[in-house]
Amino acid sequence: MPVPADRRRSHLARELATLALSCVQVDNPMARVRAAVWSNAIARLGVRLPLFVVHDLGVLLTTPRGSGWVLKPADDVAKLGGPREAKALIEAYRRLVTTVAASDVVDKLAGMRLRDELIGVLLTRILGDTFHRWREREHGVAAPLPLDLGLYTDVDPLDHWKDFDAKPLWSLLGHLGEHALHVLTSVELIDLDTVRLLGMFKDGAGDALGGAVDLVDLFAALGSPEAHDVANFSLELLPSVLETRRATAVQTYAVDGYASIERKGNVDSLVLSELAYDREIFEQKVVDQELLYYGRERQREEERRLQYVLIDSSASMRGQRTVFARGLVVALLKKLTLQGDEVWLRFFDSRLHETVKIARSGQVPVPYLLSFKSERGRNYAKVFRQLATELARAGRDHRRQTVVYIVTHGQCHLPPEVVADLASHAFLYGIIISPSTDELPDFVASLARHQVVSPEIFASRQGRQRRALDIVSDAARRPGGRGRP
Repeated sequence: MPVPADRRRSHLARELATLALSCVQVDNPMARVRAAVWSNAIARLGVRLPLFVVHDLGVLLTTPRGSGWVLKPADDVAKLGGPREAKALIEAYRRLVTTVAASDVVDKLAGMRLRDELIGVLLTRILGDTFHRWREREHGVAAPLPLDLGLYTDVDPLDHWKDFDAKPLWSLLGHLGEHALHVLTSVELIDLDTVRLLGMFKDGAGDALGGAVDLVDLFAALGSPEAHDVANFSLELLPSVLETRRATAVQTYAVDGYASIERKGNVDSLVLSELAYDREIFEQKVVDQELLYYGRERQREEERRLQYVLIDSSASMRGQRTVFARGLVVALLKKLTLQGDEVWLRFFDSRLHETVKIARSGQVPVPYLLSFKSERGRNYAKVFRQLATELARAGRDHRRQTVVYIVTHGQCHLPPEVVADLASHAFLYGIIISPSTDELPDFVASLARHQVVSPEIFASRQGRQRRALDIVSDAARRPGGRGRP
């Protein structure tokens, strides 16, 4: 049900009034709007904190020390009214903010230029437990804050202060003072490698995971020790993978004739009729990327393929196998998207889980990869029969080459007829991680290509990294044809 406009306005006025308690001053007029974005994000995760707390800590996480924010001079507490201990409460809150600002973790986070959704999740990690221990927290569903800059500009919080009951705010200041050590500990527990990896995969709109940021996956990824290990391993692999450059299908240099009209190109390929527009219209078309260019097409030697990555998520893939498998898959997905092919990702155990289709922009669903968990046992025969049926149907609808990567362990046993059915529809590439015996599953012999990661690899960090990069390089090679190595 939509929130009435008058309720939205009163909610905004109340939140702006709380900024009278803010102790961080920033020159950027967008700071309050960004704080509203962070507040809306943490509210979606069940944490409803006054805007002044979100604003102050959010600014610390986004603005490096000494470059854009300062501590505000202590206001006259008499203007705020409040209880007799109001001055002590404000001073305790200022000490908390000052201590958080001095943290090396916060300083490094501020230098990463993280998107707003990730900042909201970090604030939830820092303040969530403390909020849920606050006895006077509100239980009502608050309206989302509007994001119109004009509503936040030239607004004096003191103009709204006396219009609302400030008792919960003083209670929160006291609660934050009592739990200051817990807040500081939560800051220090943030894993920088995980945040760095999550911050790497973003597009121009700041979205991920198929176009919509999944805050729950982000929240889970930041709180999982296993996810931290995966992130650390992924960061070891990605620099080598990112050296790859995608070869486009349109040339920008003059060879042969023009073959198409494109939205991107060089100035010398601009369609001449575009220059006939008035200057204002022409400049607007430049900004909107609506100009037309001639393109010279280069014939591609191979058709665009479907790359289908399957990851075993059963109980047998816990520990080192999960860390290696998911770190490897992050690098592999990035490598495949750089080649320009369509990439699908799917987990399986006793069933096939949802398909995540990765956009051509190359936005790997890292939060989903780091946080996915399942406890459904395993039924490999059922899973791969279903997969064979889906591939057969897709083959009738779209005639293109499909490559299926199966990332699993040595106890993945499949009936020969199921593997043969799969091989008739796709090129099968197996990655068998740390088998417990020297005998590989029977189905491995039916795969077009396969890689085996022996347990000895995990004894050396360099050996593990080198083996993973070798697999990524080999897996990204184009096969000679469907079902043939």
